[in-house]
Amino acid sequence: MTQYSVTDRVTALGGIFQAARLARDIARTGVCDAGAFEASRESLFEFEPDSVAAVFGGRQGVRYGLRTLYTQLEKPQQRDLEIARYVISLLNLADRLRASSDGMRNLYDELSALARKRDRFELGDSVQHEQLAQIYQDGISVLGPRIMIRGEPLHLQNPDNATRIRVALLAGIRAAVLWRQSGGKKWQLLLRRRAISASARDLVDSFDN
Repeated sequence: MTQYSVTDRVTALGGIFQAARLARDIARTGVCDAGAFEASRESLFEFEPDSVAAVFGGRQGVRYGLRTLYTQLEKPQQRDLEIARYVISLLNLADRLRASSDGMRNLYDELSALARKRDRFELGDSVQHEQLAQIYQDGISVLGPRIMIRGEPLHLQNPDNATRIRVALLAGIRAAVLWRQSGGKKWQLLLRRRAISASARDLVDSFDN
């Protein structure tokens, strides 16, 4: 992938917002959109995608995130500050990861090893989530300030929810790295906000037609 478009960057950005939304939903309610979660999780195993959209199994894979992105940018009354905070934290951690060649290589190695296990064995969701959560703790949590997830204590204290939140955050890091690779810059979120919002709206509308 060498030539990137605004649509590519917005698609990757949708992946970040999707991960943040999934983490928020699990923390608050203990459940999340199953299709969106699977698309985000599977993006962690797309090592040589043909396009940005292919990372998520097609743009439909980030439909949930693109809707969230549009809402956050264009509907102040529905804006969720927790999602915004998670997105900023994911972008910052992704930048720290990209600055560490060892960190990037180790993360790739760990995910590749898990991908090979998935090919050889029938790994259940809970096993995959536990291993991905461990990869997140070992490779991402050590990079800087941890993302403090807020929600209902009952849900946060559930081990399965805790692992799924880490899986979502790891997918968010993947999307943030992809966004950077496709030419995403933090200043664009301020100075090109309308263009980003319009692109997100067009993509969302295309799903509905």
